[in-house]
Parts: sequence; C-alpha cells; structure tokens
Amino acid sequence: MPVADPVVATVVVATVGGREITLARLEERIADLRRGPRGRHMPPDDRGPNLRRWVVQELVTEAVIVHEVEALGIGSGSGEPSREGVSPAAIARLVELVTAEVTVPDEAMRAYYGRNPDLYQRPEARRIRHVVAPDRESAKEAAGQLASGAPAGVEIEVELGQLVGPMEDILFAAGAAAGAVVGPMLVDGGWNVARIEGTIPPSVVPYDVARPSIEAELLIAARRRAFDEWLEQRRHALAVIEPDFEHPAHPMHGVPSHRH
Repeated sequence: MPVADPVVATVVVATVGGREITLARLEERIADLRRGPRGRHMPPDDRGPNLRRWVVQELVTEAVIVHEVEALGIGSGSGEPSREGVSPAAIARLVELVTAEVTVPDEAMRAYYGRNPDLYQRPEARRIRHVVAPDRESAKEAAGQLASGAPAGVEIEVELGQLVGPMEDILFAAGAAAGAVVGPMLVDGGWNVARIEGTIPPSVVPYDVARPSIEAELLIAARRRAFDEWLEQRRHALAVIEPDFEHPAHPMHGVPSHRH
C-alpha cells in the first residue's frame, strides 16, 4: 500500500526482538482491518489514539510469535504462511511445545466432577422399537405387527425428557412394562407407534469413567492459560512499544474506564 508521507515509513511504533514495526505497517494493518469483517465495528477516525494502540498490540503479539517460531526453527516447511509469514501449523507446533508439560491435577478433575453433577447423571430411559408411519392406517398396521412381537421399525433408546407430550407420558408411566405398545399417535407431523423393549434405570456415570473426558476438557483450558501467560512473558522480554502507542489501559494514558 503506497504511503503518502515518506516520514510515516520511518517512524517506529514498536520493536520486537530487534525487529521494527513502523507507522506505515500500522496504517497498513488498520486499512486491512477496515476492508475486512471487523471494519464495521471500528471507530471512523483512523487516527484515534486508542484504535492505533489496540492495533499495535495485535502487531506486537504477532511479531513475538514470529520471533519465537523462528528461534525454535519450526517455521519452515509447515504449510502456507499467514499474513505475518507464519503458518497455522507452525503456530500450532509452537503452542504444543510451550504447553507440552501442562497437566491437570486429579483434585481439579474431581472438583469439576463434583461441581457438575448434572453432566454425569443419566435419567431413566426406555429401549423401544419405534415406527413413524405416513398415515393413521399404516400406523395401525405397524401397531398390530409390534403387538404380535414382530421386529417392525427401529430399536432406539429414549431418555426421560427427550420426547414431548402424551407419547413420553405413556412410555414413562408407572407400570409401563416391556411389550406394551403405544400409539398410533400423531407427533411432529408423523404417526408414531412404539413398543417398549425394556427399562434402563437412572444412573450416575462414575468418576473413573468420566475422568478421561474431564481431563481432556480441562487440559484444553489449562494449555490455553499456560500459553497466554508464556506469551505475555515473552512480550515483556522482547517488545519495546513507543509511549504514544502503549496499551490503551497503560496508566500513562489515563483511561480509567478500561478494565480487564
């Protein structure tokens, strides 16, 4: 993008690991953002101080990632480069290396299990053989087949709360036994018939069974936090931002309304 003022090309707004980010680069990024999906949310004045400061933070963070990828030698041969010259595969590899030793302690997983009992309670369920017919007469015929014990329809499991209306009320009524046929009943535009095959009582998924899924979920969050903390440390170590372009919440700018 051509720069009208040649001075703009030489003004430095930040330095990351000895690599300069110029005012020209900043203005180029702002122009790119305006052309993209975020443009309609941006203030109209490109020269508003907070807009420039926010975009500088973005450029600095990208430059830190580029620096670290290059320092570790994981940038080459890692797929198509992004706008800043680093491929998503290289960034993913960087995250993997930085967070390789992150683990989730058992007490954290047990605490999560204890805080979320609803996630591990399985309600009462019915195994049913279910038929959806196009009209009432076809549904009556299917009901007769089911009553005779024929394997009509498909066998599925339905939990209490999955169905609506009288179909569920009858299937889960006290005393509903295996072999009972429910319907024909018009539900959601189709004629439904079902035969109860069996009852599955309510149960709780034991911690040992739930543990792998809990660990996977908490590990994603723990790795994200660890990478964010590492990235912030590397920013402090590598980046020098010129005073006029510091973070909008920096005390020197006196923006008390900004909070994290």
